[in-house]
Amino acid sequence: MEQRIQHLADYTREAYCMNFFVHRLRGGEEVGEVHRHDFFQIILLEEGRARHMVDFRTQEMEPQSVSVVFPHQIHRLDLSPDARVTVVMFDQTVFCSEMLRNELKDYNIDLQRRINFPEGGQLPAAFDGLMALVGDITRTDRRMNPVRKMQIKLRIKIMLLEIIDSLPDAGECIANENDTVLYSRFCERVDRQFSEQRKVCQYAEELGVSSKKLTMVCQQYSGRSPLEIIHEKLTLELEKVLALDEMSFKEIAFRFGFSSQSALNKYIGQKFGMTPLEFKEHLQRRILGKK
Repeated sequence: MEQRIQHLADYTREAYCMNFFVHRLRGGEEVGEVHRHDFFQIILLEEGRARHMVDFRTQEMEPQSVSVVFPHQIHRLDLSPDARVTVVMFDQTVFCSEMLRNELKDYNIDLQRRINFPEGGQLPAAFDGLMALVGDITRTDRRMNPVRKMQIKLRIKIMLLEIIDSLPDAGECIANENDTVLYSRFCERVDRQFSEQRKVCQYAEELGVSSKKLTMVCQQYSGRSPLEIIHEKLTLELEKVLALDEMSFKEIAFRFGFSSQSALNKYIGQKFGMTPLEFKEHLQRRILGKK
């Protein structure tokens, strides 16, 4: 059976047609299952400690730590007994991709990866302000109307902007706007097309540039070649499915655009030196914190 994706409606009061929610967690609660959801989360660790895994990257979180989880990332949050956590949940309409693509294009270079754990997660300088915004959201939520709903959405955007502003390079603008746009458009296409399109020349043609130009821009902004970016996305999505979903290897091969199960076996063998079954068992141990 495929791993269930959590939805924001599982938490919100549907009578209000809400697209955000504030959830409180304490240590000892059953929150340590690996899961994914179709909404954003801002996780604020007020007290205690937590071990947070996002897309197979793990961070030990101390008090006043922040983590932002994007839709469809897999994650697991293990809390110490004395932990106290606030989770702000919201959907794509609150922090829309158009704002990232246009107004914040200079900061939208691998932004998801960078704000999963901004500054290693701990943001003491910004934390009190973020919690004050959570307090404002909670108070405004008590008597909801369209104006107050807009106020809450604005405060959530401010929270995200504060977190982005805490990134080490937040004050730096990228000189070549065209290259920034090119890199962002390439990454967006890879996210959509990686399973059926894995040739750099095809992406370059669609974007109206040479493969050489695309390679130069990718190296400049990420330190990786276009092919490495494509394979990184493919590998991550394969890892998620192998770790969480009960699909046959034949089904997985078809889903990710391999010509056959043998081609999938060869890819995993060359990249990880394991059979698909061995790699699946390795991933399941890994997300449980075992070697």
